[in-house]
Amino acid sequence: MFFQSISQANKKVSADACFIYVSAYNHAKLVCESLENNLHTFCVKPIALNHKEFKKILKIKNQRKNLILVQGQNNQWNDASIEMNKILNDKKIFGSFKLGYCITWGRQVLQNQNAQIDAKTDGSFFHSMAIHQLGQLVASLGLPHTVFCRSPRGGDKTIGYKNINRTGSGTVIFDYGEGRYFTYLGNRSGHGNPRGFAARWSGDWMFNGTRGDLKRSGGRITVYSDGSIKKDSYLQDIDDFQILDDERQYNLFFSSIVNKLKYLEKQSLETWLLMEACNISSKKSKVVNLKELKKALSFNL
Repeated sequence: MFFQSISQANKKVSADACFIYVSAYNHAKLVCESLENNLHTFCVKPIALNHKEFKKILKIKNQRKNLILVQGQNNQWNDASIEMNKILNDKKIFGSFKLGYCITWGRQVLQNQNAQIDAKTDGSFFHSMAIHQLGQLVASLGLPHTVFCRSPRGGDKTIGYKNINRTGSGTVIFDYGEGRYFTYLGNRSGHGNPRGFAARWSGDWMFNGTRGDLKRSGGRITVYSDGSIKKDSYLQDIDDFQILDDERQYNLFFSSIVNKLKYLEKQSLETWLLMEACNISSKKSKVVNLKELKKALSFNL
């Protein structure tokens, strides 16, 4: 059956939830329509292209707190990502976070039709590429206190970039307070994939804790403590067509609805907030305070 809108479909079909997989230009509009029809909503990233769209979504969502709203984001539900999260939150193995970095480096061609929005939209690097890595950061460490970001203009025109800001790369300093910092360097318009295909998407990571260090490259995770290797694991990382990631996050979405759990919603929407903070910081050349940004957007989920 085909319908012209979510509202039309909701009159004809009994449903509890709506999945949105269309061009990102239409995401915010359809998310709003889905919520207005009292449907739990799962929208593939990015849920909005800018903070103005996101604020409209939050206005509706704040009136319907019983609904679950999730931004779909893959690359953080595979075995390697789950294990990294587990170790970073293990006080006996890792201790407390002190310092860390993530590097993602690759060559992503944006000449095909499906990628045109990434090439044309200011800020698309963080909302469509960096989200793969920094969604994992939010899941593991939560939101930082502040963000400072710089992003060079455009990227390699021979593979589809159009000299538009914040589409090809970016570098960020995240301040977690009390002298704790995390740095991020991402580039999807490089000349190759020197860190391997998996690390291009999932990230190449290093964390320093009070009891140990964690290093991850793709599916390999190594834990160091007291000058020696304590654990060295090779786990499943990126999979073909993200089938495993999608299955796991769909199951979590279903569980969130049935059990009225909010952690998946909070984590996914805070990830969007962090990506947009990077864009705002880069555009205005200033440090962005996440607590102040939440207040400005009425983010009180």
